[in-house]
Amino acid sequence: MTRITWLLLLALLALALLAVPVAADSIAVDLRPAGLAGPQMDAAALSPQPRLRGMLRSSTAITQTTYTVQPGDTLDLIAGRLHVAPAQLVAANGLADPDRIAAGQVLRIESADAAALPAPPGQVLTRVQVWPWPPVQGQTLAVWLHARQPVTFTLMFRGFEYPMVASDDRAWALIPVPPLTPPGPAPLVVRAGGEVYRIEAPVQAGAFPTYSIPASASDPILTEPAKVRAETARTTEIFAALTPDGWTPGSRFRLPLDGDFPRTSPFGSRRTYGNDPTVSAHAGEDFSAAPGTPVYAPAAGQVVLAETLFVRGNAVILDHGNGVFTGYWHMLELAVQAGERVTPGQLLGKVGNTGLSTGAHLHWEMRVNGVPVDIAQDVYAAFEGLAGETVELTLCAAPQADGSERRVLVQTLPGEDTLR
Repeated sequence: MTRITWLLLLALLALALLAVPVAADSIAVDLRPAGLAGPQMDAAALSPQPRLRGMLRSSTAITQTTYTVQPGDTLDLIAGRLHVAPAQLVAANGLADPDRIAAGQVLRIESADAAALPAPPGQVLTRVQVWPWPPVQGQTLAVWLHARQPVTFTLMFRGFEYPMVASDDRAWALIPVPPLTPPGPAPLVVRAGGEVYRIEAPVQAGAFPTYSIPASASDPILTEPAKVRAETARTTEIFAALTPDGWTPGSRFRLPLDGDFPRTSPFGSRRTYGNDPTVSAHAGEDFSAAPGTPVYAPAAGQVVLAETLFVRGNAVILDHGNGVFTGYWHMLELAVQAGERVTPGQLLGKVGNTGLSTGAHLHWEMRVNGVPVDIAQDVYAAFEGLAGETVELTLCAAPQADGSERRVLVQTLPGEDTLR
């Protein structure tokens, strides 16, 4: 057989491998962007052409998914060493000439296991996508679910169920990781119809400073517990509302202040008040600014509160939809009214020193499904910044109530190092 004939056969085999449809009883591991579907912001589309890495927890694991060519290597030697067909290496790496590989060249390895992972017939859930990974105390974990057909999804994290936005065979949810969540594995339980999957989310510890608020500032407020409890109950009820549509995992805020203002107390910072040793976590970002500095809406939303509160002073709360709210405390004056619809950049009020405050500043916070989260993640982090980054694909095996085992692909985007 001539070299040209051999190359033609390899090319035809590669095309055949790429064209083979995935059987109905298998989970497709499609390494191409999956695209958008309705309100679904698909993580795969936001990280083009991900590379497979990591281990597949199943009976046939891919133990190596890239290979660096060594001096003296040939494609046949590499294929034999890694137990894959030479044609698969040609197809996976777009090799025009299989005889021309160089020492130091990195080859992608895609075994048959990576092309189609066997799953029991009739399995509904096919893929789970999460970002950021691993989640850090105070962050918002975005979760996307993919199924073979329309199905009812539910999602629980640390024993709490969170609402999902569904569109046909896909759904997504925003999962708040409270800033005082103990570091370590936290259960993320996914239900798709009658199927149940448990994924351990490795919550990482954040880096938070500690502040002590003097009694002279806190006592006039905190010695009125009835007023404090009443205000907390009211804001908790507001933050618990769920307005459909609006915010999505791809939405982002602009800053509410124009200019460079110092952050005097970041989100999650640990606080004590007066002589009370109880430690709490700061629910927002404090920006020091001169009294009267304009405060602008960082995104579109509905004003659901605009009034003077006992602890928070002159305050505004915006509902951005799908369980996402932002709050603006201690302002000098307000420029909006409850019920008003605001657009990005619209004036909300002016920086002040009202309520429980030790100086003129803006307290800006974000709540997701009632839980305070780090708003900086939704200002400085953007999915577009992850383009081309490596993702990790893991096959999660989950025992079912009937004694069977279901397996689903879990796709994780890079972690906290991409957020700033």
